[in-house]
Amino acid sequence: RVKAAFVILTRNNELDPLRKTIQQLEARFNHKFNYPYVFLNDEEFTQEFKELTTSLTNAETKYGLIPKEHWSYPEWIDIEKADRLRKKMGDEGVIYGDNLSYRHMCRFESGFFYRHPLMADYEYYWRVEPSVEFSCDLDYDPF
Repeated sequence: RVKAAFVILTRNNELDPLRKTIQQLEARFNHKFNYPYVFLNDEEFTQEFKELTTSLTNAETKYGLIPKEHWSYPEWIDIEKADRLRKKMGDEGVIYGDNLSYRHMCRFESGFFYRHPLMADYEYYWRVEPSVEFSCDLDYDPF
């Protein structure tokens, strides 16, 4: 079997939508294959979050904190200019244009997530978002 995991970038306040997603993923696929889950957050996960997500699967669950340098501007960015342009995008109606956290998330997802120490054991990943629904059984292993 390949070295693979589900990777979920999420926050503590997304526990309810994430619960439904994991329940469906387990029922439709992972109860047969038992791939581990790696949860990543830019803040520490609460004990409630860890306990509930662990209870939803028989698979291994890992919880990681995203380093500040991976969830922020690089040192060479002109922050005042970035703030100004982000505000402009928001004023122009660009979806998530003025959302700083979304910008950091995009930067992190573009490659830093794979550098996280919890990802070192895996060659493949399946990125899962909170609120995603799985409506069909997946009887084969796409990894």
